[in-house]
Amino acid sequence: MRTAVPLTQNPLAPGLFAEARPNAETRIRAVGFPQRELLLRMYDRFDPKGAALGLPPHMPETRRAWVETALGHRTNVAAFSPAGEIVGHSFLAIGKPGHAELAVFVHQESRRKGVGSALVKSVLESARAAALRRVWGVIASDNRAALRLLENCGFRVTNAQVHEIELQIDLP
Repeated sequence: MRTAVPLTQNPLAPGLFAEARPNAETRIRAVGFPQRELLLRMYDRFDPKGAALGLPPHMPETRRAWVETALGHRTNVAAFSPAGEIVGHSFLAIGKPGHAELAVFVHQESRRKGVGSALVKSVLESARAAALRRVWGVIASDNRAALRLLENCGFRVTNAQVHEIELQIDLP
């Protein structure tokens, strides 16, 4: 198991997310292993489970392992409600040099409130700070909200199949 990195020592972007907000009530912050239980609570309440190409996983033990794996990536941010609950989560999975895959999940009660946009913008800021050149993501072809979100954040469709759409953004 990995050792938690304190938020103030985020190796990619210390402090970049402290004040990012989609609205006056929600804050975007870097998260790590210390916030694991808060993330699990969000994903346990997430609906529908498995709708994003099988994610988040249906089974609790599989979901816990998936969250652990997600938190192992260097860039993880979450949207926090005024009550301190996590209402959205995004992370970058770095693949080949200079490239990373984006994952973004917003709890159903917080959708269409700017949370997804704030999360994506935060991870893109982190990607730029880490000198990544390209961020890409794959969404289910019937997920129009995710398609709009990513296109509004500057992503473009690079491949469209029957069941999934791949998008990417090249970073300056």
